[in-house]
Amino acid sequence: MIDHDDSADDAAALLGPDGPFARELPNFAPRAEQQAMAQAVQYAITECETLIAEAGTGTGKTYAYLVPALLSNQRVIVSTGTKALQDQLYFRDLPRVKAVLGTRQKTALLKGRANYLCLYRLDQTVREGVNFDKPQAAQLAAIRAWSARTRHGDRMELAEVPEESPLWPRVTSTPENCLGVECPFYDDCHVVKARREALEADLVVVNHHLLFADLALKQEGFGEILPGAQAFILDEAHQVPELAGQFFSQSVSARQLTDLAQDALRECSGVTGAIGLLLEPVEALQDALRQLRLAMEPLPVRGPFQLMDARADVHEGLHDLCELLAALTDLLASQAERSRGFANVHERAAVLGERLERITEAAGEQDVRWYERFPRGFVLYATPLDLAAPLRAMRERTQAAWIHTSATLSVAGSFEHFARQLGLDDPQTLRLDSPFDYARQALCYLPAGLPDPNARDYTERVLDAVLPVLEAS
Repeated sequence: MIDHDDSADDAAALLGPDGPFARELPNFAPRAEQQAMAQAVQYAITECETLIAEAGTGTGKTYAYLVPALLSNQRVIVSTGTKALQDQLYFRDLPRVKAVLGTRQKTALLKGRANYLCLYRLDQTVREGVNFDKPQAAQLAAIRAWSARTRHGDRMELAEVPEESPLWPRVTSTPENCLGVECPFYDDCHVVKARREALEADLVVVNHHLLFADLALKQEGFGEILPGAQAFILDEAHQVPELAGQFFSQSVSARQLTDLAQDALRECSGVTGAIGLLLEPVEALQDALRQLRLAMEPLPVRGPFQLMDARADVHEGLHDLCELLAALTDLLASQAERSRGFANVHERAAVLGERLERITEAAGEQDVRWYERFPRGFVLYATPLDLAAPLRAMRERTQAAWIHTSATLSVAGSFEHFARQLGLDDPQTLRLDSPFDYARQALCYLPAGLPDPNARDYTERVLDAVLPVLEAS
């Protein structure tokens, strides 16, 4: 346990009552807890240590790790639990800290490739001439207009097209369908540009999904930026065990198979005889996906594979899906030499087929098989029971400092469970209570009579209940 009484170092002093943050930021309130955390983070980075830091709400965790990160003059990767926090940190918190410190260090924001417009897939979508319904046609027009003016291609810039729009999968890429250096739009690729900016940056802000995709599977294509970092700071680290389980899993999703089917038909354009060969097996695969999703409807949204095996219709649907995917893979093999696109689709089909076979076969003692279902699809997983070993190996390869922080990392005051899950051997630990006096400053209000959260009038009813309390406070 780190001694809170150790003398303050530079990072702590900067955040203290006589430091530049207190002088230059009007609403900044110096907090002893924030200074203690900054001191611990600075020590961990300098000494290449592993740190678990639990800091209650109001501690000011973000400044407590950004200040020592920028002072370190080392390459730092900061990872957040959500894209929303990632954007907040990069566009709001980081500029303020840099301004107060007067630093000119380069910083970059990097997301997974599905967050960036793919010019090749946009061009394909436009060329296909699909008759979209009126709302989707308007969204496609908005995307085309935005594509001509955007510098970064980050879909978060285009708020008028909803995040759940079915157009986004058509105009963004995945690791499987990206053509890489053979893409005709490679020189203008937003993913490539984002990667280059990150390669030149001193501090890169990512999210946990990208971090683990990159470190565990190298599937996002950004592997070059991470091994050179001297420190990794994971905010909202309580999410890490579950996310790590996903990325160390073998998985197959309905979305991957749907994209595969659609891309197989796309590649038929201009290839003599291809559509006649592939149309029927592709449609059979798509129908099998729909039937399996419908058969899974009575199941809980998440559960062990035994629940799927126990239902005859689900078991049969999964068997049909495996056979149809294998048949399509064989047909794609015959077309692989006819275009780079067909070769890519065949490679993806073969990989997905191997994964699906491994997941559907009887699990060994080292794996647990499970599923998730969603309104439009599902994901099947085979997850290692013990994540500590692969996570430990992953960290050792980086030879970097690792800082894990969140408001909720301990159990009954102990970090043992969290450390054991992640394979953290003898980490430095720090536990800081919230500076808020909840007993005197907060009340818990539980209004009666609210409808189910899924009810149409739920938000309106909550506002009606909460507004008088907010006005009174």
